[in-house]
Amino acid sequence: MPQRPLHFAAFVMNTTGHIIQGTWRRPTARQADFNSLDLWVDLARTLERGTFDAIFFADVVGLYAPYRGDERKYVEAGLQVPSNDPSVLASAIAYATKHLGIAFTASILQEHPFNFARRISTLDHASKGRVAWNIVTNYLPNASRNFGLEGLTKHDERYAWADEYVDVTYKLWEGSWEDDALVQDRETGIHADYDKIHRIDHEGPRYKVEGPHLVSPSPQRTPLLFQAGASEAGRTFAAKNAEAVFIVAPSVEAAARDTADIRARAVQHGRSPHDLKFFQGLHFVVGSNEEEAKRRSAELDEWIDYDGQLSHMSGSIGIAA
Repeated sequence: MPQRPLHFAAFVMNTTGHIIQGTWRRPTARQADFNSLDLWVDLARTLERGTFDAIFFADVVGLYAPYRGDERKYVEAGLQVPSNDPSVLASAIAYATKHLGIAFTASILQEHPFNFARRISTLDHASKGRVAWNIVTNYLPNASRNFGLEGLTKHDERYAWADEYVDVTYKLWEGSWEDDALVQDRETGIHADYDKIHRIDHEGPRYKVEGPHLVSPSPQRTPLLFQAGASEAGRTFAAKNAEAVFIVAPSVEAAARDTADIRARAVQHGRSPHDLKFFQGLHFVVGSNEEEAKRRSAELDEWIDYDGQLSHMSGSIGIAA
């Protein structure tokens, strides 16, 4: 059996403190320069030279649950605050690279699907078909309140919301413009064929969208779709929609079990089990040899803010510490 190639995506965030807290304080670290477009363009070019498949941006749209009574630790440690919109970087990265995929996280909470579909299509045109969307719901009560909700929507209801959200975007991306609708005939003056552009007339529990999509078909139409839900509802949603699934399995056995489960669910929804690829979250410390890598790892450990790590974990799962 031929070996399957490994796929690599750099997991980043447009902030200072993403996953490993405190290491931004190192003299040679560049995380604190997250406001600089040059930082992200330089990183993207480096990843492309290294033949990475994609740069993958995480994101949040709120503060984590209070830690020791408030959000002070997050602010003082730079733990995902400030946090900038990753999608704004996408066009610059696309212009600076030729092959690198550009994936960014966007929650169904933060934007109406009509406008989001338009933005994705625009970026897909700008990148010549290299954009990916990491579909997330929301698990932060503060984020819900930031968008006018009283509190966190119930878990399974969030996935029902996501089902309708992607249904609207699919209709806009796939069903609004026929492939040859954009004519641009200079002699006749016909720019697009009216009869080949369609309203979607979506009516659902949350959204009523007439259409048509305002952007002509982009290279992918629908972007590459990432998903990372590990719950029952999340796995089913991934099985129905995702092409790439982000997992953080504690062992090879757990990874095999989780991937087999999601692939089986995909079959139940009429898909091939091979329609999905899985990306395991890993941290690397590199060196010219094992001794150097261990030395660098020990040096990094000296900078880790372990209280920041604890606040991140407790805030993520909503358990006060």
